[in-house]
Amino acid sequence: MGHRPSCRSCRHCTPPSGVEQGWCQLRQLSIHPALAGDLWCHHWTARAPRLPVLGAGQQALAPAGERQLALAELLRGDVA
Repeated sequence: MGHRPSCRSCRHCTPPSGVEQGWCQLRQLSIHPALAGDLWCHHWTARAPRLPVLGAGQQALAPAGERQLALAELLRGDVA
């Protein structure tokens, strides 16, 4: 849902959290949580992705140039 334009993915909107309504900073309007995924306007600008922060122990798993996804081990036993 984060890939299509909506108030949830707009840089100008504060997304709703829990029961609190979101807020469009440009239009000065509150955004109901149930509608935030469907509403957008011509001021929409993509929000930067929120990636997980790795701790010091997780960064030491592999050297910087050796980080790849290894799917072969996962798929060997699952193929029927």
